[in-house]
Amino acid sequence: MEIKIRKVSRREFVKVTALAGAMALTVPKVLVGTGYAQAVKKAKNPNKLTEEEKAHVPKIEVPPIAEDGSTVPINVTVDHPMTKDHYIKSIEILAYKDPIGPKGKYNLTPANGKAYISTQARIQESQPIIAISECNKHGKWMGSADIKVTVGGC
Repeated sequence: MEIKIRKVSRREFVKVTALAGAMALTVPKVLVGTGYAQAVKKAKNPNKLTEEEKAHVPKIEVPPIAEDGSTVPINVTVDHPMTKDHYIKSIEILAYKDPIGPKGKYNLTPANGKAYISTQARIQESQPIIAISECNKHGKWMGSADIKVTVGGC
């Protein structure tokens, strides 16, 4: 088998690199818009949760207004049993308007005793903070809370 080496012009390199960059930015959005987002369940009426929703929808605590968006405290709780047969496997925190949307994914086991996460994250602009909890039996569930980042924020 013979390998031929072809010289690439700077113009060809720039075209291929630009195309690859555009695909890298587009493909994840297409995937989120089709399969992943549809697989996540959310409360039909957030003000009146069913028993199943109460046990699975994450509750997010963020300050309503953040004067400094560089360190915003985020607490996520899921009122779910943590037994070896039925538990919350993970909690993921997202802020889609930020350049880096995923703020962390935390894996849990029944040994945690409670599905609770407390962290800090950089939030660049006013937006909903989304948490996705994953139950080992009932799939992924989404909750959100709005936060306003003031002009003095990042």
